[in-house]
Amino acid sequence: MKNLLVAVIDYDCGNLHSASKALELAMLESDLQGSVILTRDPEKIIAADKIVLPGVGAFKACIDKLNNIDGLRESIEECALKIAKPILGICIGLQIMASKSFEGGEHKGLSLIEGEVIPLSPENKSLKIPHVGWNEVSVESEHSVLSGLHQKNFYFVHSYRFKPKTNDFVLAVTDYGDNFPSVLCKDNIVGAQFHPEKSQKSGVTLLKNFLEWSP
Repeated sequence: MKNLLVAVIDYDCGNLHSASKALELAMLESDLQGSVILTRDPEKIIAADKIVLPGVGAFKACIDKLNNIDGLRESIEECALKIAKPILGICIGLQIMASKSFEGGEHKGLSLIEGEVIPLSPENKSLKIPHVGWNEVSVESEHSVLSGLHQKNFYFVHSYRFKPKTNDFVLAVTDYGDNFPSVLCKDNIVGAQFHPEKSQKSGVTLLKNFLEWSP
């Protein structure tokens, strides 16, 4: 069996080490053998079997940092769009996959999943922004990445949410005064608005499913 190489993209925006540790645990719980590396080297990213784009912070700061690392954006685009390797975006990592964001102005994203990042605006004004804490993720569309995860709770920290061009990209939703997409997928590209690395057993299960996923 070929050893699986998982590249966690290091662009100074995210829970990089906790994401890497959660992926290592998911690898141990799977039937796979391999390693998880933290890297910003375009050649190592292109050589990897699976790509993970984590993220914490503001959209503009994160996309600017990513764009300012030589060859990084191009390597992500090549893996996601040309080679069609499985790639997972987490929280801001999902949001910067969008076409654009309206957080602090209008800013272009990677356009890996067409859509916009807009403010969370629950109708119930007693609900606080940012949305912080555990919330239920309800599966809308069957997918192997969500295997065994119907109606499970995950940990969220965000003030903005993904509004996809089409609901065909939505795998799961979460209710925070209004339903918003919490898992999206387009072909080999998948993203979670929550933090699987902070979501205990359910989070490890999702990461394990991602590692075993063959789009």
